[in-house]
This record gives sequence, structure tokens and C-alpha cells, in this order.
Amino acid sequence: MLQAQSLTVFAAASLKQPLDKIGREYGAAMKLDLRISYAASSVLARQIEFGAPADVFVSANLDWMKHLQIKNVLAEPAQNVALNSLVIAALSGATPQNNLSLVATDLILRLGSGRLGVPLMDAVPLGLYTKQALTELHLIEPLSTYIVQQDNARSTLMSLLRGEIELAVLYASDVVANPRIISVVAIPSRLHDTVTYTVAPITLAGGNFAHYLTSPKAQAIFLEYGFLPP
Repeated sequence: MLQAQSLTVFAAASLKQPLDKIGREYGAAMKLDLRISYAASSVLARQIEFGAPADVFVSANLDWMKHLQIKNVLAEPAQNVALNSLVIAALSGATPQNNLSLVATDLILRLGSGRLGVPLMDAVPLGLYTKQALTELHLIEPLSTYIVQQDNARSTLMSLLRGEIELAVLYASDVVANPRIISVVAIPSRLHDTVTYTVAPITLAGGNFAHYLTSPKAQAIFLEYGFLPP
């Protein structure tokens, strides 16, 4: 029996739910072993730059995809696959349930003795977007003792689900995909760079899957999980 063909995808952690479903369907249809490794886009881009065996890269940050383009690592130009937005979220059973305003006194009152979880603000895409927004709102300093920085978008989500933090800055798609959490305030998109996901093949073998992510079938799954069309 011939060994099954395999394909390795490096993808932003925030894409886990839609890409897991897309990957299962694509792998079954194409009869190949599709493996997806999730982490912060910054971490994955650096790994690819230094030779990690990835066939496809899906980034949550345009700059990291541009970085690999400058390094001549991409087999084809990147394509946009989805957009997203930011929210401050809480567990759905948390009290009070009323919406917050993006004012330091209101946030601090809601946090109480709890913490606000955010991904690394100087490295991880969601953290970078968060830092831009909090800086525009003049919230970095008043919230400095409440902010807990975590490895990536996925780890921030899991920390909220485990009840380790009171509030978390998440992608809006995380709220759509997780009935246990609610958005308590949306962060206006004008406060940060547009959250754009891009895909590019690193090897020629990755070209078909990279293009598939822009197909109507894959796009429908992104929409199902709360992402916006590119």
C-alpha cells in the first residue's frame, strides 16, 4: 500500500476551529494526511524563515506574511482569506451581564480583583491589535496592574474558559464559536489595523490547499465560525 500523501499547514491559533473543519473535509476529499500546527503568527513565521517544514502558512497579521515575502520564502503571493474584529469578553454565566463601556473606571469596576487577559502585546497579532486600541483609548496605564499577557489568542480564550481571568480581549469569532462566553463590549475597528488573515503556499505542494481556502466551500465555514469575508 502506498503511504498517504501529507501536507503541513502552519496557522494562526485563532483559526483553529474553522481550519480543523476545513482540514478534515479537504484531507478526506483529497485522500491526504493534512496536519495543522497552530501558534502565534509571529512564532510560526520565524519557524518557517529558519527552515521549519511547512507547506502552507496562514497568518493573522499582514506584516508577518510580508516578512516571509521579503525573505523570498513564499512559493506564490499571499491571498486574503478572512477578516475579524475585536471584543472584550466574559464567561456567559458571569455577573453582571450588562455591557461595558471602554472607560477605565467601568472596566476596573467590572474586573474587581480579577484580571484582563490579552495575548502578548508586542508580538502576537491579537496582542498588537489590542495594544493599538488600548493606546488610542488611553487605557494602557490605568489597566497596567490588571492586564495579564498570554502566549497567543487561543491561550487567552482557554484561560477565560477555565475561569482564570475575569475578562479577555478576543476575536469576535471566538465568541460566535463558544456559547460559554459573551461579548461585553466591541472594540471599534477604527482603533486598530484591520484584522486580515492571509494564506500563502511555502512549497508547490501547498498551492492547492492555499487556493482552496478562498473557495466558496471554505469561505462558508469561515462565516459559520464568525469570521468575515475578505
